[in-house]
Amino acid sequence: MTIESPPRACPRCDASVAPDARFCANCGQALEANRVDEATQARLTSTAPAPLIEKMRAAKLTGERKPVTALFVDVVGSTALAEQMDPEDWTAMINEAFDLMSRAVFRYEGTIAQLQGDAMLAFFGAPVAHEDDPDRAILAALDMLESTAEFARQLKAVHGIDFRLRIGINTGPVVVGNVGSDLRYEYTALGDAVNVAARMQTAAQPGTILVTEATRRLTGDGFEAEDLGAIEVKGKSEPVHAFRLLGRTASPARKRGLATVGLDSPMVGREEPLRRLEAAFAVVGAGRGRIGFVVGEPGIGKSRLLAELRARVTAERDDGHPATWIEGRCVSYGRNLPYHLLIEIARSTLDLPFTASGAEGRAALDRAVAEILASDPSEVTDTAAYLAHLLSLPLSASEAEIENLEAETVQHRYVAATHRLLRGLSARGPVVLVCEDLHWADQASVEVAGLLMPLATQLRVLVIGALRAETDSPGWSLVSQARETHGEALIDIRLDPLSPADSRTLVANLLEIESLPDHVRDLILARAEGNPFFVEEVVRMLIEHGVIVARDERWVATDEVATIEIPETLHGLLLARIDQLPESAKQSLRVAAVIGRQFPVRVLERVIGVTP
Repeated sequence: MTIESPPRACPRCDASVAPDARFCANCGQALEANRVDEATQARLTSTAPAPLIEKMRAAKLTGERKPVTALFVDVVGSTALAEQMDPEDWTAMINEAFDLMSRAVFRYEGTIAQLQGDAMLAFFGAPVAHEDDPDRAILAALDMLESTAEFARQLKAVHGIDFRLRIGINTGPVVVGNVGSDLRYEYTALGDAVNVAARMQTAAQPGTILVTEATRRLTGDGFEAEDLGAIEVKGKSEPVHAFRLLGRTASPARKRGLATVGLDSPMVGREEPLRRLEAAFAVVGAGRGRIGFVVGEPGIGKSRLLAELRARVTAERDDGHPATWIEGRCVSYGRNLPYHLLIEIARSTLDLPFTASGAEGRAALDRAVAEILASDPSEVTDTAAYLAHLLSLPLSASEAEIENLEAETVQHRYVAATHRLLRGLSARGPVVLVCEDLHWADQASVEVAGLLMPLATQLRVLVIGALRAETDSPGWSLVSQARETHGEALIDIRLDPLSPADSRTLVANLLEIESLPDHVRDLILARAEGNPFFVEEVVRMLIEHGVIVARDERWVATDEVATIEIPETLHGLLLARIDQLPESAKQSLRVAAVIGRQFPVRVLERVIGVTP
């Protein structure tokens, strides 16, 4: 006799739903996972990396509203697959698939919210927020497809079945509450943020990823996507604008700036820092290496300053010394990716695109190394071998012994190979080596950079590190090291917020201030508070929302301009900074946000019950 589970009631509309249903057929509400799924989820979350576990335990979320990016993934045709397999084989297959998918989620510091039979719901942005959670969700989805590809081939060979995933991603607000152990959370969506992600998954073709416009808009040009236009989805009265993800772009563009709406401005308020960097480059051109650090808050203009320097030093110059520009950029999830900064530097030095791989990528590497070291061909073979190992490109039979060397030995060989490239390039002319976002650098890359810096100062190389003043990050140790060892060879630049006059100049450059009402200009400046990135993002939001429009080459404000809020492109950046605060500080901040934008400190002290 089989005892079937009774139907359940939907928590949103109270309609009757089947016990194994993942969504309510009436309103589309995502439903709770069953007990088996909960046990599997507990097993998966126990395998999360220790640093992520600590971050989540520190979050202590209870009923907090946050913008998140939801990722919904399921196994295509799981019912038909289950009928073809022994139940134990089926369970083992699903568990292994969940293991592969969970690793991708944890790699980018996402959270597994629910398991529902053959499907997984993950969130990026809660309980731990990052400034690039939409990017992280897409990267996790791409990793899922890649990591399950070999698994699918094995299943095809052993069981003769086709295993494929389909994935949907959407960004929107949710309310999150902690209901179990430290790493298990249950999420209730405000609106339909999670449901739309599930609908994208349902609409996706097997082996593909669909994202909504809400997510695509926040990821810039970092991913190639096919615009599917507006598609009809169940439970939505209006079509949803969707994109099919094709992969990462070979050379991702910066998301910041107003190029997408046709606006630009000359650099404002950074003339003195630029003069100092140009002076350092002049010293390098004369044959003496220099090291510089550009330190400032997010959006303060570090990247823009370096872009201006690049335009000037790589152009045809009167002194006949245009620079070779090498640039490596750390990523926010990179502290657990060994040598990821060094890999970026190597690819930039050799002009190898991100997509270069396999035998073709190795051949391109060999050609580039041979060209750079043409004056000393005896070093080509050894240099190419260790750079190929660093970049995970194929090794020849004679190079296979590298795999058996101790990690410390390999690291020193990486340093030697990179130093040879810099020496070869600096023999032709001055070199500028830029390391952006060093506050996100991994420890291995920091160790290599620490070894390279004194070697670089012996060459015609200007090394520049750009980072935030996060003194507890591994990358900050490079600043401390340089201050102790390089003395006058060090250029230490701190970028402060723009002055009110410079902020007005920036807005004027972007929007022809003469034709913009004074109260609109003042509103932009008040929201941006001297941060150039904030200025540009507020202006972009006003234009994209149609709050200010261009008419006859003049900017005109609509009546809705007074309702201006923080652009959603800044939500992740601000939440990520807030999440770094102690719990007591975050509680004070929540209370302060209710009181208002400005108030006496004594008012906050009285509300939260703190003795002055």
